[in-house]
Amino acid sequence: MELNRLVSVSTGGHILYLYDDVDAYADNASAYLISGVRSGDLAILIDSAERIDRIRGLVLLALGTEERDRIIYVDADSFYDTSGSFHYKTVMEHSGELLKPYEGQSLGIRTWAHVAWKSEPCVEHELSVFEAFADRNVKGHRLVSVCAYQAGSISASLQVKMLRTHDYVMTDDEFSSTDLTGKSGGALFPSLSAQREKDRQDNVERLRLEAAARQLERITANNLDPVALFDEKGALVSLNAAFERVFGWAAQEFFGMSENGLRAKIGLRNVPEGERAPLSKANLLPDPAIQAEDAVRAEAIALSENGEVLNVLVTEFALGDEENPAGYAVIYRNITDFRDSERKLQESVERYTSLKRHNHDAVFSIDGEGRVINTNPAAQTLIGLTTEEMIGRPFSEWLAEGTMDDILRNHVAGDESLRPTVRIRNVDGHEFEVLTSTAPIIVGGRNVGCYILAKDITEHKRLLIEKQAAEEMNRAKSDFLAVMSHEIRTPMNGVITLTQLLLETEGLTAEQREYVEVIRRSGDSLLGIINDILDFSKIEAGKTELQLEPMNLREDVARSFDILLADSRAKKLELGLSITPHVPEIVVGDPNKLRQILVNLVGNAIKYTEEGGVFVSVDLEEGAPEGWVRLHFRIRDTGMGIPEAHTEHLFDPFYQLDNFMTRKSEGSGLGLAITKKLIELMHGTIGVRSKLGEGTVFRFSIDMQLPDFDEMPEETAEVAEAPVDVAAPLRILVAEDNKINQLVMERLLDRLGCESDIAEDGIEALTLAERSRYEVILMDVRMPRMDGLEAARRIRKAPERYGKPYIIAVTANAMPGDRERCLDAGMDEYMNKPVDSKRLAELLSEAEAQIRHSGKNSGKIIGESKRTTEKHD
Repeated sequence: MELNRLVSVSTGGHILYLYDDVDAYADNASAYLISGVRSGDLAILIDSAERIDRIRGLVLLALGTEERDRIIYVDADSFYDTSGSFHYKTVMEHSGELLKPYEGQSLGIRTWAHVAWKSEPCVEHELSVFEAFADRNVKGHRLVSVCAYQAGSISASLQVKMLRTHDYVMTDDEFSSTDLTGKSGGALFPSLSAQREKDRQDNVERLRLEAAARQLERITANNLDPVALFDEKGALVSLNAAFERVFGWAAQEFFGMSENGLRAKIGLRNVPEGERAPLSKANLLPDPAIQAEDAVRAEAIALSENGEVLNVLVTEFALGDEENPAGYAVIYRNITDFRDSERKLQESVERYTSLKRHNHDAVFSIDGEGRVINTNPAAQTLIGLTTEEMIGRPFSEWLAEGTMDDILRNHVAGDESLRPTVRIRNVDGHEFEVLTSTAPIIVGGRNVGCYILAKDITEHKRLLIEKQAAEEMNRAKSDFLAVMSHEIRTPMNGVITLTQLLLETEGLTAEQREYVEVIRRSGDSLLGIINDILDFSKIEAGKTELQLEPMNLREDVARSFDILLADSRAKKLELGLSITPHVPEIVVGDPNKLRQILVNLVGNAIKYTEEGGVFVSVDLEEGAPEGWVRLHFRIRDTGMGIPEAHTEHLFDPFYQLDNFMTRKSEGSGLGLAITKKLIELMHGTIGVRSKLGEGTVFRFSIDMQLPDFDEMPEETAEVAEAPVDVAAPLRILVAEDNKINQLVMERLLDRLGCESDIAEDGIEALTLAERSRYEVILMDVRMPRMDGLEAARRIRKAPERYGKPYIIAVTANAMPGDRERCLDAGMDEYMNKPVDSKRLAELLSEAEAQIRHSGKNSGKIIGESKRTTEKHD
């Protein structure tokens, strides 16, 4: 290449030497050093150790000892620090250190540097910056400097950049013909006038090339889209950083490829036929007459290195002009996000359209003036007009009550109870109450209207009123049952408990004892009816829960028989039980609920059987989930049987078999209804088959869990507790406002050998507890001035004042949640009225055992009693 600038190479010049032949390189380097030394200059060679040895061998043959000393050899690996990344600052520091000893000396210096670097991303940028700084350094020190590169080691784009930072660019032959090697006889440089003319021409060409180079730089380096540059034959010249970022491959993997090869590597192909214009043919130079902005664009599909499918817009245009073509560029714009957004937008539009079309609520699109733009089918049904008939008409035309301002101003997002309601009158004159909500219509960032959603709540409001009325009635029923339970149980406590005490007294005649026994049985019957009603109320309210615990199935079923054994013997009936051997002994279930089911069914069978017997069998059924068993119970009697027409009503509340017979038995008619509900609570079913004169068979199945013996705590041997002598003095306080119940409790405790004090209400109970520090308090719940719950809370909050007594709730409250409220207030146990003397003795024994075990009256025992809870806890 000719001279780039009008510079005398003898007074300073920066030469870019691109070599192809290694032998020519060694000859030119040695000739350059020899001619420099012979002209009196200092020569510096920066090259690899291998090439230095070869060049030194050539130099030694031509120079004497003194001349040889003016050549300095520098190892390139150390100079450029090729063990790490190439940094121009490091190289410039090494250059300064190398030249510093010769600053201010009159001798000339010429350098020969074979540039070495480690191949890595962005290294060409570092090289271009390094050459720019090296050019300033050469001019500043008035050096003659050769920067040697193997021609194929740097890209065409880097070569173009280096045109700006070198005075000369030479190949092997051109360098050999210069007087720098001493071979040309000084015939390299043209005359000054010829050089000026040539420089002028070259300057024009240089400006054109630089403009082309800047164009390429703008297209590639600064373009956010992937860009590939190809020469006139379709061979790849360069790729920009965006190409690597989008497609994931390193640019080096594509070097030397044709456009066809590049397309194959990135899987470039046309989109499905008919959707977009096809790609142009590869390796075909585009028409240079067509500008880039007018170039044909084609949409295609490509693959990234990790297999991601990309939508790309491919644009090809020629570089240069018609007379001087310079290859062509291809831009691969990644439009994947755009196409995804386009698809999502289309899906959103379709979803919105579908939602609007199929929405059960009326949807009106309203413009800024309150006129209808569009509606959905529900809106057409509500108004009685088609969408076309409503478009352009004001929405307020159909408002019978309320205004547009009411709808727009009072809208509260998220709270349906605060959303405005209006009345709409359709074309037939019918009015509907609707619940409205609005959403803005935003177009181009500007509010151009709104959507009005109108929900017809006419029927919903009627149902809501009925629901509220039903809930109020249900609350009233629950309140009534709670009051009646308390008010009936309170006098029943006196009747039943005093009757028990009376039967235990001596001196009653046989006739008197018979009368008292009738009173006791009547009281028990009335209490049973009350319990059934409360049980059914509790189940209906959904407040009955299973209390699951490991249970011995055979023992618990046998206990149910113990309860009914006296009734069967009184009627001289056989009572049989059969449990198949493969039925597991231990299961996890609610023994109390199972006992209640069996007592109801077996008790009914005994009630309606006059001769023969009642027989119960337990077996396994298939179909249980893993870790569970399905138990099948069969209760067969030899009674009178039930007409088939009546069996379907057996489990209805308050239905009694005696409705079709003479009324001989007592009961509330709730037993079987309660039984069915409890079985369903255990995920079971119940059925009945009966034949008049032959008897009845009830069958029910329930699921019970098998215990995980690995997770069950090991049972430690417990020493059987000897019955506690309740006569051992316990300090007991009875908090009770009813005089009869005070007498009952006083007499019961006296029979148990206990002394007690009476408190009329909660306040008096606190006063006495502070004074005497009782060990046990029998606490009524409903009392004047302060109830038992509040009194218990205060005792638990101030143990230093009241001690830590064992508190037993003794109350007529037997509704769902009553037991929980007592325990939450700090009480230890719960007992219903009427008070059962045996149950009272058990609770006092348990309290004394807990107190004596702790060594002192330490207060509330953590955890509930392990004893069987009462039927109405």
